[in-house]
Amino acid sequence: MLRQQCEEFRAAFPYLWFQLYFATMANDRGIILEQLASLGVGACVNSVAHLELALDSGFPPAKVQFSSTGLSQADMQRLVSLGIHVNLDSLSQLEQWAALGGTTAGLRVNASSLSNDRPKDRIGMSLSDLETARSIARKRGMKVSGLHVYIGTNLQSHEQLVPTVARFFQVAEHFDEIEYLNIGGGVGVNYRHSGPDFDLQAYGRAVNECQNRLSRQLERCIKVVVEPGRKLTASCGKMVARVTDVKLLNDLRYVAVDASVAVFPRPLVHPDSPHHIWLLPEIQFRDRGSLSGAIVVGRTTFSGDVLGASDLPESLEVDDVLIFDDAGAYSQSMETRFLGQPAPAVVVIDETGRAWCQ
Repeated sequence: MLRQQCEEFRAAFPYLWFQLYFATMANDRGIILEQLASLGVGACVNSVAHLELALDSGFPPAKVQFSSTGLSQADMQRLVSLGIHVNLDSLSQLEQWAALGGTTAGLRVNASSLSNDRPKDRIGMSLSDLETARSIARKRGMKVSGLHVYIGTNLQSHEQLVPTVARFFQVAEHFDEIEYLNIGGGVGVNYRHSGPDFDLQAYGRAVNECQNRLSRQLERCIKVVVEPGRKLTASCGKMVARVTDVKLLNDLRYVAVDASVAVFPRPLVHPDSPHHIWLLPEIQFRDRGSLSGAIVVGRTTFSGDVLGASDLPESLEVDDVLIFDDAGAYSQSMETRFLGQPAPAVVVIDETGRAWCQ
C-alpha cells in the first residue's frame, strides 16, 4: 500500500523537476521511514529527534530538509554540524543561522501573505520581509537556496491549493539564485469515504504549469519538492479495537472500545474529519440485523474521549471488533500519556502478506 501511494504521486508528477519528500510528523514509525527511504523518497523533518530517526532509517542527509519555527541555537548548531538543509522561519532565525556558520538556507514564506483570501497563520515570513532576508544573506555571505510554503492540512480539492501555489511560484520569479521550491502540506485524505477523492493528477498538471512559467522566467528548471504527510501513509494503517460496553443514554447508543483518544488522538484534534468505522465481518458470521447510529467512545472517564460515530448493527455486543480506517497518519504518532492508557500493539503486514508485531 505504501509503495502504491508513492507510485500515485510519481504518476501525477512525471517530471524531471519533481522530488517526493515525506513529512515525518505524520508517521514516525521506523518501519515506515525505512520503507520510504528504500523507495527513494526524501524526508521533511521539524525536530532534531525526527532528523535522527530519518538518518537512522536510511534517508541520506542530502535528501532531508528541516523546516520548523523558533529553532534553539543548540538545534541550529546540530544542523550546521550535520550539513542538513534548513528552511528558516524568520529574519531573526536567519541572523542566528549565519552567526553559527550556516552558509545556505531556504526561506519559509507565510502562506496567508500570498493571498487575502487565506486565514492568517503563524508560519514563515511575510512577503514584505523577503527582500530584507535576501539582504541579510548577502551581507553574511550566505546563499538563499530555496523557498518553502506550508499551504495547510488535509485540503480536499486541488482547487483549494492552486491559487496559493501559483502565487508562490510568481514570488519565486524574483529569486534567480534559488535551487528549489518546497510545497508543504495540503493534499488531503477522504476520511469519510464519500464524495470525490483529491485529484492528484489535476494537481500535478497545475503545478507543472506554474513550473513551466517559472522556468521560462528564470531560463532554467529548478527542483520542486512536494511534501505530503498524511496522503502517503493514512490509508496504509487501520486501528483495531474491541467493544467493551454498549449502553443507551439520553436516546443515544454509546459503544465503548478498548482504545482512547490518548493513544488515537486524531479524532480529538480533528473532529471535523472523522474516521470511517466499521464492524469486522470476516470473524463474525452471525446475522447482525439492521444498522443504527452509534457514538464510539474510549474506555476512560474523560468526557471528550469520543473516537467517532458510525452506523453499526443493533446487535453489536461486547467483544465485537471495530476497524477505524485511514489510521496511518497523525494517529499513533500523536499519542500521549494522558489518561494512562497502554499503547496498542503495532502489527506490520508487508507486500507478501507476512505479518509481525513491532
